[in-house]
Amino acid sequence: MFNFFSKKSKISWKITIMYALMFMMLLFFINISIYCFLSLFIDGNIKKSINNTSEFVLSQLSILGDPIDYFDADILQEISRSEENIFFRALDGEGNTKAQSRYLQGMKIPISSDITQFRSGDRMLSVKTFELKNFAFSRGFLQVVRDITFEKNFLDFLILVLMVAAAIGALISVLLGYLTTKRMLSPINKITETAREIGSSDLGRRLSVSGPDDEIKKLALTFNSMLDRLEQSFKKQKQFVSDASHELRTPLSVIKGYVDLLDRWGKEKEEVRDEAIQAIKAEAENMKHLMENLLLLARADDSELKKEEEEFSFNELIAEIIKEFQLLASEIEFEFDAAAKIKLLADKNLFKQLLRIFLDNAVKFSSQGSSIVIKLDKMKNDYFYFSIADEGPGIKETDLPYVFDRFYQADKSRTRKKEGSGLGLAIARQIVDSYQGKIEVESEPGHGTKFIIKLPLKNC
Repeated sequence: MFNFFSKKSKISWKITIMYALMFMMLLFFINISIYCFLSLFIDGNIKKSINNTSEFVLSQLSILGDPIDYFDADILQEISRSEENIFFRALDGEGNTKAQSRYLQGMKIPISSDITQFRSGDRMLSVKTFELKNFAFSRGFLQVVRDITFEKNFLDFLILVLMVAAAIGALISVLLGYLTTKRMLSPINKITETAREIGSSDLGRRLSVSGPDDEIKKLALTFNSMLDRLEQSFKKQKQFVSDASHELRTPLSVIKGYVDLLDRWGKEKEEVRDEAIQAIKAEAENMKHLMENLLLLARADDSELKKEEEEFSFNELIAEIIKEFQLLASEIEFEFDAAAKIKLLADKNLFKQLLRIFLDNAVKFSSQGSSIVIKLDKMKNDYFYFSIADEGPGIKETDLPYVFDRFYQADKSRTRKKEGSGLGLAIARQIVDSYQGKIEVESEPGHGTKFIIKLPLKNC
């Protein structure tokens, strides 16, 4: 039996055996209860019958004089006929039989003041001996015997029936338990078969969900939800690899072209050599920047975004980053509106990168003479926000849901500059997510774009 509970056993067999064991235990206690109740009930009736008959006979003898002389076989036989299955034997003071019912002839009957059971041949009897000491002229004993063969046979037959019923019930419980368990676990078997058949190239398959809203249905729904996430993750991974390959192909092609140019003309013409070196150096720098961004995103995906936290003034950090961009884009006006002073305990370098990403994005989409407005203020519930708004061409409503996707670029014709790998906003979202914040985008074609970043003060 213990093999059913080993680690390799099927759960259907384990449930079936456990169900059968519990059912057998229940049958056992019910059968024992039935047997004990009937046995006690029958014993009680036997004792009551003997005691009542004895009291009646003794009360009648008390008015007849000497009971030993009064008793004879005919009288005892007549009394036995009136009392079903009850017989009498009269003994003198020495224990010798003076008179008895014919049913008791040749029978050895024990003398006991308590009700005692004994066997005579194939018959079971119960006897109680009364001492005749309250009579004036005699001393002796009266034995009242009751034949309990039928009751004992009934109890023996009852226990046999109960045992057979328990055995049949156990077999039925095993069969019903197995069939019920198999039917209940069939959806799990379907889940297992589907999981075996699904591969990385076949993530579109789903389990059919039907039936009552029970744990099995919830498991199937959870499994389908997991497949949805896996399929989406695989698609993103595939798209990520494709986009990364595409982004790396261009600088590698440029580098290869200039290497070929150097090989042909670089030894003879210094201007060609210098141009090729500068171009190769610039493309190598772009590739380095791209790989660093990819590494940052990969670490963020694996929850390994390392932070070196320190306390700093966010107002001063914004002013510092604005000063950098004023030098790089002097034709654009930067406005900083700080309605509150914010002190943060966070990774200063990550927040520098966050600000540079949004400002760089705003500069790319701003025309000469336009302005970029940066606002900073506190919010309710220990939150603060900062926003960066430009006066660029804006973003189409159809593109808004995808602006934070990796390598996504809405309409490249809207940018003044073609630099950029499309990873900036994806990195920004990873940084904000790591601090339990959120980013909102407000944009309308022809009316600029506004990014609003909300962050909790307590987590920074």
